Parts: sequence; C-alpha cells; structure tokens
Amino acid sequence: MAESQDSSVSSRITLFNQQAEQHKNWMMINPFAHYNVNEMPKRTFPEEEYGRAPTGSLSEQRSLQANVRALEEILQLCDLIQKSGRDDPIDGRKVLAFGQLFETYNNISDKLLATLLGARKYGFVDFSGETLFQGRDDTEPVRLLRPFEELQAEIISKVADLRCDFTEKPEEPTLLRED
Repeated sequence: MAESQDSSVSSRITLFNQQAEQHKNWMMINPFAHYNVNEMPKRTFPEEEYGRAPTGSLSEQRSLQANVRALEEILQLCDLIQKSGRDDPIDGRKVLAFGQLFETYNNISDKLLATLLGARKYGFVDFSGETLFQGRDDTEPVRLLRPFEELQAEIISKVADLRCDFTEKPEEPTLLRED
C-alpha cells in the first residue's frame, strides 16, 4: 500500500515538475512576462526564416494564398496584353500602351500598377522608368518579355507549387504551451 502511494505521489511530483518547466519556458519567450526588456532573452532566427511566418502556421497559409492570388492577377494581366496588344516590329513580342492597358484593366481590377511591378519583378513584362502614371505615361509601351504560352506555363507551375505548399504541409507542433 505504501509503495503504490509513493509511486502515485512521485508521478504527481514528476508531472508537476514537467508543467513547471513548460511554464518557465513559456515565460522566457513571452514578451509580456518581463518587467525589463534587458531580462528578456534575445530570440535568434536562421537567415532563411527571418521575416517569414512560422512553418505550418495560419499566417504562412495566408501568405501563400496571397502569393497565389498575385500570380493569378499577373497571369490575367499578361493575357490581356497578349490579346489586346500589337506585335512589336523590333522583336515580335506583344506590346500595349500603358494608357490603353489602364483603361482596359481598370474594369478588371484597381491594382494595375502593383500587378505591373510584380510582373516586372518576376521577369514577365517590362516598361521604362521606375513606375508609370496615368496621363503622363499613357503612350509608354508595356511589353511581354517572352511568348505568352511560356509565361503562362511558368505562372501556372508556380501557382501549383504554392497550392501544394499550403495544402500538403503537415502541422508542426508549436513550441508554446498548450492550455
């Protein structure tokens, strides 16, 4: 009888000590548990994780979904340039004046400039200058840098990869305490 009580008491003590250790670890990373900033331990991140949402978190899923939406808008923009643009006599690529693109794309979305900048960042379109302004740059040509079919295949594969990333990622356990 005394042995069973001893094991019951020792298991409870062990459980209490584990919970106390978890609480101590939680308080070490909790920024609101310190009276002085100097007491708070400095968190370190690997360079590839800095500025990114934790793996498997809802923030990471929202980020991936936003990337998918942005790529879909870029694809729609390239398709519009392909359909409405004219062939450039120099290299045969599709070109559309910014003013005409603005008028046409404005019916689709109000994010034309952001979409253009994103498409230029990925190397899908090109235009001169840092940014384009309605009125001032209406005659400025916006051109596809590669054939549309090639751009479309690349964008669709990127979208498929991103969708796989946020649908097939296993949930990783969090390092914070669970209540």
